[in-house]
Amino acid sequence: MATKIQKINDVITINSGDKTYDLPGADPKILVEATLASCAVKTMREVLERDGIDYNEADLAAEVEGTLSESGVKRFTHFHLKLIYPPFPSEYDEDKFLITVERGCIIGNTLKNEATVEFTKH
Repeated sequence: MATKIQKINDVITINSGDKTYDLPGADPKILVEATLASCAVKTMREVLERDGIDYNEADLAAEVEGTLSESGVKRFTHFHLKLIYPPFPSEYDEDKFLITVERGCIIGNTLKNEATVEFTKH
């Protein structure tokens, strides 16, 4: 299933399967940062559920700041991702949690490992 994105009248519309999202005023930098943050939050939920740790979904968040190159090819050169979550029970291994979230985030893994991108005409 392909995802289509289109900007009309300053509103970005994303269509993927039967889902549609309208994002007024969003730009590509925000979308990349939001995608990384969303993946991290999704992965945190999955790990906590797997480990049987109770949490309030509103207490999970991620903040991302991407750094763009200042010269040469326009691209992101760095992402700083801050995970926000409530305190865990004392017996829960927070370091293991962070490692598992980092390893489980598909978008983070993709950005770290430089996926191939192929541009074609439709």
